[in-house]
Amino acid sequence: MSSNIIFVSSGYDMHIRLWSDFHDTNCKYQVEWKENAINALVMTPNKDFVVFASGNSIKFLELHPLNPNPVISIDSHEGLVSTILIPQNVGNFENCFISAGEDCTVRINDIRDSKGAIKTFYHSNYVNSVQIGNQNNDIISADENGTIKIWDVKKGDVRSEYNSNINEEGLAFRSISLAENEGYLIGAKSNGTCCVFDYDRSKELKLLNTFNAHKTYITKCVLNSDNNLLATCSADNEIGIWEKKIDAKEFEEKTKLIGHKKWVWDCDFSLDSSYLLSCSSDKTIRIWNISSGKVFSTFSNPKGVNNIALSD
Repeated sequence: MSSNIIFVSSGYDMHIRLWSDFHDTNCKYQVEWKENAINALVMTPNKDFVVFASGNSIKFLELHPLNPNPVISIDSHEGLVSTILIPQNVGNFENCFISAGEDCTVRINDIRDSKGAIKTFYHSNYVNSVQIGNQNNDIISADENGTIKIWDVKKGDVRSEYNSNINEEGLAFRSISLAENEGYLIGAKSNGTCCVFDYDRSKELKLLNTFNAHKTYITKCVLNSDNNLLATCSADNEIGIWEKKIDAKEFEEKTKLIGHKKWVWDCDFSLDSSYLLSCSSDKTIRIWNISSGKVFSTFSNPKGVNNIALSD
């Protein structure tokens, strides 16, 4: 296979699809996967593998050449895996990746060991999202109880912890995104709000402000490569684009991307932040021109699409 795969997707039709061009809406390759629904999907930074979670198992598909049978299978979790993170820089994670899920754990997995995790970190409820910070010395994890924990990777201890008010409706953190160099963390909740935290490598996680991003359930939040734009997608069928204020850790609405007909599950920025990729239960993947707020291309799928991974 050529190395021009730009993004991959998975959906309710139990297929992984590989796409090579923002202009060409024809799928380049597809792999059928019938064992279990695909819960999470990423591409390795070098584009050598597509990594996906199916039930409690994590699979690696080789792309060069394309092999429809997983070449690596990791079964370290005891429940559904909800998120996978491949470190961009190796540091403490040589030959490793991070996963988390409904067994209330975050695990550092060695790709050379199919059964065991090198380290396991425990929450009291489902873990929905993870990030890496502090030059790979921190794992940041967010859960269904509205808790965010910062773990010291080497010690295995919680360095800092934020707990939501237990009386808050929709307190679960569904997604987090980190701007390490700028010193802040975004947490998106089931009640449609986003929390902005002060992230310092040596201090406690501190809540700075919150803003109402959507009327209901946020499914994903993601910062662009410059960390000055935030995208949020939601069960309200909309995508919000939020711009960071100059010299402040606050966000204001730049535009709303409206066009999906059902829940929007996932989104990501192109490397130059000119475009945003999104996927939805309405059986489409859309590429949006952020400046105009208009759809640039629409990719059709036989059934709803719940995961995308972009590597342009």
